[in-house]
Amino acid sequence: MLNPGEQLRARAQRHTVRYEIWPHWEVHEGRRVVVGVDLELHGTHDHGHSSLTPGCPACRETFADLRAIAEAVIPAEVRPSVCEIEPFDRSLHSDGRGPSEVVLVIRLMHRVDYFSPPDACEDRCLADMEAALKEIGIGGRKRH
Repeated sequence: MLNPGEQLRARAQRHTVRYEIWPHWEVHEGRRVVVGVDLELHGTHDHGHSSLTPGCPACRETFADLRAIAEAVIPAEVRPSVCEIEPFDRSLHSDGRGPSEVVLVIRLMHRVDYFSPPDACEDRCLADMEAALKEIGIGGRKRH
């Protein structure tokens, strides 16, 4: 039987999981401001000979595996920042260069004073999550 870390690695390999980091923008007082960070987990699945149908059982299974990974890497202790897992959007995403993917978004933001820009706490949370993803064998990149 696989230990929890090995189970997460197997899920990551099964879905070729990778991550991307994006600033999270909102409009505040008529201006576009960065209020947090979105860490996106991207995972593929094999539809076999069926058509690509967003929200199909294979998509839901992929999202469930991405969620297990997300729950494992989100810091457990309460911090001034909060990490929220966005609901499954029942979509397949593609950048046109690779296969369609299921995407899970972890939104990292201030627990209080929502419209403040990201600070050292968000940086620490993000670094902790990236280190945990690396331990599982998941690579990624930051986008701007």
